[in-house]
Amino acid sequence: MPKSNVTPYTTRAPDGRIVTKVHQSLLAGTAALALLIALACGGGGGPDGADDPPTTTAGNPSTSGQPTTTTTTTEDAVRSAYSAYVAMISRVTTTTVDPNDPELVTRMVDPALSDVRTRLSTWQAQGQIWVPGDQSRHGIESVEIQDDGLSAIVTDCIVANDALVPVGSTDVALPAPHTNLGRTTMVNRDGVWLAQSTGVDQQWDGVAGCAA
Repeated sequence: MPKSNVTPYTTRAPDGRIVTKVHQSLLAGTAALALLIALACGGGGGPDGADDPPTTTAGNPSTSGQPTTTTTTTEDAVRSAYSAYVAMISRVTTTTVDPNDPELVTRMVDPALSDVRTRLSTWQAQGQIWVPGDQSRHGIESVEIQDDGLSAIVTDCIVANDALVPVGSTDVALPAPHTNLGRTTMVNRDGVWLAQSTGVDQQWDGVAGCAA
């Protein structure tokens, strides 16, 4: 049975009152946001097990006069896109909570895009914002390339003790952490990897499970 992702916390409202609310992790609160929602095991091979053809770019000349090269695999591209997606969600939810932030459409597609915009609209209308937890972190466990390189599954071990609070709150008492094993589907759209859907496979109280 999954653990509850709701934890009581206290915060000081702008008028000085101490208010008790409940904490709901952005990652665990809804499968559509289990990204932040979602670092390094999965291979970069295709369905037949062969390695993806690397992309080679020239670097600084070596002491022998030959240029150095770096290779970027499909897995590397997915990891980079996923990390940028997580960073975007973190920025938007802890600053503007703007459902029309222009970066959203560069990192996501439906159904995740619509779900995130709905959540952001709700929080913005209610005057709420996320406060990052002092123990919150994530680490990609694996990347599984599928559909001949057109989709990928990112498994992410996420520790979270962030809190959803009224805008302007001070002295926020962060809740105890909990751990989520998240799963995000990334899709390749014209060479760009975008988050399509997210879910939570497992949850634990505290720093436990995949993070232990």
